[in-house]
Amino acid sequence: MSRAPVDLSAHINQDVTRGHPADFPVSMVRLYRQDGGRYEQIPRRLAVARLDTGTVLAVVSERYRLIRHQAILDLVEQAIQTIDLGSVPRGVFVDRGGARLRAIYKFPALAKLVRGYGEICPCLKIQNSYDGRSRIAIHIGAFRFVCTNLAVGGGGVFAGGLVSVHAGEIPLEELSSQLVSYLEAFEAIVFLYSEWAERGIATEILSAVLDEMPSVAAAQLRQRFELGGVRTILDAYDAATDYATHRMGSIQAAFDLLARVNRSFQVHAPSTAGSTSLATDRTLTAI
Repeated sequence: MSRAPVDLSAHINQDVTRGHPADFPVSMVRLYRQDGGRYEQIPRRLAVARLDTGTVLAVVSERYRLIRHQAILDLVEQAIQTIDLGSVPRGVFVDRGGARLRAIYKFPALAKLVRGYGEICPCLKIQNSYDGRSRIAIHIGAFRFVCTNLAVGGGGVFAGGLVSVHAGEIPLEELSSQLVSYLEAFEAIVFLYSEWAERGIATEILSAVLDEMPSVAAAQLRQRFELGGVRTILDAYDAATDYATHRMGSIQAAFDLLARVNRSFQVHAPSTAGSTSLATDRTLTAI
């Protein structure tokens, strides 16, 4: 039985800051092993566990610094309020039993018009995990109002980063300035979209992009390209981000494909101005 497809845009307008799937109690607890009738503590290892369900999300080193999903979201909320950008709809996505968080914040007040494509607004993807698979990061992205397509991740002009975390603390002042710099970087995305809207799509570009997609996604996208009357690079990119936003089977697959789409289109259809090279990826990881 096939799963219903995930629609990332269905959650983006849920303006929720409390009671969402990321707001659950979590703590680090000692690990023990049973030896006959005795229990011995396992040295230098701790478990990250949900206190509401008792589920163990990860086993980590005792040097691991636990930074709760909700603590990060609270800091982002505070930083946004200091910038005063009006209404900021957001969506919260949690998978792996709560081990991984991805949240999307979009900023309609900063929307820009791309000729022949429609209005887009900047968005930020916040990520964190309790299982060590992804570190804290912020990535700039774009949201299209007409088709509710989302585009985040992949490096290049979609790069991001975050101030370093020391002993589990994130300086609010630095986070606010970082958010401002990411939102200013949205101009590079608008410029790239405007270029793609004016450039015809070459067969070799489509083939190169599809070669970097998972096999099932590649087959579906090839069909969309053939039936959709794709004429420009932006037409093809729009079809790919639409598929990733609305038709994937899981949250992880959707975000992973969006990042792959952004990366491959930037590699195979780079800006003629040379300002969107992946060499400009500014991603910083938190420790």
